[in-house]
Amino acid sequence: MTFVPKPNTGSLWANDRKTSENHPDLRGEVVIDRKLLADLMAKGENPVKIALAGWNKTTVNGRDYVSLVASEPFVPQKRVEQEHPKVEDDDQDIPF
Repeated sequence: MTFVPKPNTGSLWANDRKTSENHPDLRGEVVIDRKLLADLMAKGENPVKIALAGWNKTTVNGRDYVSLVASEPFVPQKRVEQEHPKVEDDDQDIPF
């Protein structure tokens, strides 16, 4: 039975075919869901940026790898106070 990764996940493994310093230390792949890809492309940015998060893991057979998750890049939201500055109460102008 072949392993099928979940959408927007992947793995990096030690490159067991490395024969030169120019070869990568790790190799693997990421499976990107069409919806995530379409959402990123709809933003119109060029190049398209995909955020990756990784966890060091070990298989049941003892082989180390990095588990990956792909997502839209994190963009911090502006704080509500920055969007709507506080207005000081000035009760002195109210006639009652």
